[in-house]
Amino acid sequence: MRAGAGGLAALLAGALCIPLLLGAGKPNGGDWDDACSTGSTAIQVNEEKQTLPPATPGAQVTVPLNPQGKQNMPSWNASQQRWASIITNVARSRGLPPRAAVIGVATAMQESTLENINYGDRDSLGLFQQRPSQGWGTPAQVTDAVYASNKFYAGLEKIENWQTKPLTRVAQGVQRSGFPDAYAKWEQSAGELVVKSWGNAVLTTTSGCDPAQNAGSKGTGAWALPVENSRITTPYKAGGGMWSSGSHTGVDFAVGTGTRVQAVGTGTVVKAGWGGAYGNEVVIKMSDGKYTQYGHLSSIAVSQGQAVTARQQIGVSGATGNVTGPHLHFEARTGPAYGSDISPVDYLRGHGLSL
Repeated sequence: MRAGAGGLAALLAGALCIPLLLGAGKPNGGDWDDACSTGSTAIQVNEEKQTLPPATPGAQVTVPLNPQGKQNMPSWNASQQRWASIITNVARSRGLPPRAAVIGVATAMQESTLENINYGDRDSLGLFQQRPSQGWGTPAQVTDAVYASNKFYAGLEKIENWQTKPLTRVAQGVQRSGFPDAYAKWEQSAGELVVKSWGNAVLTTTSGCDPAQNAGSKGTGAWALPVENSRITTPYKAGGGMWSSGSHTGVDFAVGTGTRVQAVGTGTVVKAGWGGAYGNEVVIKMSDGKYTQYGHLSSIAVSQGQAVTARQQIGVSGATGNVTGPHLHFEARTGPAYGSDISPVDYLRGHGLSL
C-alpha cells in the first residue's frame, strides 16, 4: 500500500483501479502496443499549450532513456499530452535535466494515465494521485498540475544519484507505490512526450528497447555527449603541475565509477587498452577525420578496429591511471596520439552539442 502518496496503481482490485492495473488507461482510440517498438506510436503535439519556449538553436539536449522490460505505447489524446507538457515544463523551470521530466511523466502515466482526476484510492487525487492526508497538500493543491509536479520533483531531488538510477526505483522512492515495478513500462512513451515538449531535443536509448527515432537529429548519425546528465569540472587548458604538459589536454566530466561512456559520433576504434597516465582508454577516429579519446575507464567494451556509432557504449567510467578521483577525461585531437589535442568543447559544439 502507498505510504507517501496514494495512487490508482496501489490496489489489486476495485472498480476505480482495474483499468490502470490492466494498463488500459485512456488512449485516444488506439490499442496498446506492448512491445519494444515505437514504430506504431501516434503522438501529436499541441504547440499552443507550451508554457516555456523551446531550447535555443544549437543548444540541443538529449533525453536519455533506459527502458526496462516491455513498454506500453498508447496514443495519448490532446488533453493527456497537455498534462505531460506541464509536467515537463515544471522540470525545466526548476533547472532539472530532461531525465527528471521522463521520470515525472512516466509516474503520472502509471498513477492517473495522464488525467488530472478528482478521485482515487482513499483520498488520492490528481495527476500523481497524491494524498492530502499524507502531507502532499490540500485537495485544491494536489489537483493543480504545477503544484503537484513541483511536489513530485522536490521529492525526486532528495533521492541520491537519481539521475543514474532506474526510473522505477526513483519513482518508487517518491511515490511509495504498492506496485513499484509498474512504472518501468512507461519510460519509452514518456520519453516520446518529453522530447516533443522540451524543444530541440533528441531521444537516446541506452539499453532495453531499440532506439526511438531521434527528434531533431539527422538520422542515426547525430552526435552525442560522451556521458549523459553530467557537467565539466576541469576545463580545457587548465594549468597546474598535475599534467606533464603543464596544462589540461581535455575536459573532465563529473561522473562516478560505473557510469556508461558512449561514443560521441560514428568512427573506428584505433586504441582500446592501457594508456599510462590515462589509465584504461579508448581512442576513436571519427567520421570527420578527427580523433576522440576517453580516459580513466574502469572497463572497456570495444576493441581496436571495431566500428562504432553515436551513443554506442564503449566503456564504463572509473579512476584508473593518474587521477585524484573517478571522472571521465575526454579529448578531441587532430591525430591519435597525445599532444595533438584541440578544444573538446569547441569540437562538440561544432557538431551541434551544448555544454
